[in-house]
Amino acid sequence: MTRTPRTLRSFHLTIFSAMSALLVPLVILVLMITVSVIIALIIGINTGLPLRDDVSMGMTYNMGAVFSIPGFLISYGALTVNRQFATAMAFGSTRRNFWIGSSLGFLVISLVTGVGSVLLMWLEKATGHWFIGARAMDVYTLGSGRAWQTLLTVTVLCLCSLYIGAGFGTVFRAWGAKVATAVAIGAGLVIAGAVALIVWQWDAWGPTLLEMGAWTLTVGTGIVGLIAMAASFIVNRRSGVTA
Repeated sequence: MTRTPRTLRSFHLTIFSAMSALLVPLVILVLMITVSVIIALIIGINTGLPLRDDVSMGMTYNMGAVFSIPGFLISYGALTVNRQFATAMAFGSTRRNFWIGSSLGFLVISLVTGVGSVLLMWLEKATGHWFIGARAMDVYTLGSGRAWQTLLTVTVLCLCSLYIGAGFGTVFRAWGAKVATAVAIGAGLVIAGAVALIVWQWDAWGPTLLEMGAWTLTVGTGIVGLIAMAASFIVNRRSGVTA
């Protein structure tokens, strides 16, 4: 009888529920689109429907897609490493196998969400922005209708969120709430310091960031995601099953 490789066991655990792992982020995006359409309808009471071009273009700075997904995925990443680590170890997995398998699951979830985002963006454009000029996916932060930029931005954002959750979840599992809180505060201070440094040195950094445009979000989340990925790997190698 052929045994399932230990890495794939962890991968199967990560995507154990197709509904929660794969569909919920897309459902969240659909709900965000619904809210955006409702807002556009309310605006249209005064301006008329469909929205004028200038009003519709004003919605191109809608960042709902960016802010709606991370919360769930951070929680999912944390739950993955908390609930499934002991199970994976019990079935003979190593820490390395568990991390690689979980990472493969994270990649699948992120790619599915990225592809789903592109399909929703295409549907939005095909319907004339939901027939009333409402913009939720065809927006500046996702590449202003460029499919490959939407795919890359959403995929990187999802991976970043999942690894942040995995990192904090592993810290919580190994050392408890106090250490996890201290790490969260420390990470917040580092981020605040980085923002303050950019503001302070805006003359040096500003032109580059402005030239990057919407890519700033992709690059920024990519850097944070790489740091979180490395941190989750290191902590996972050194942590125990319980605090």
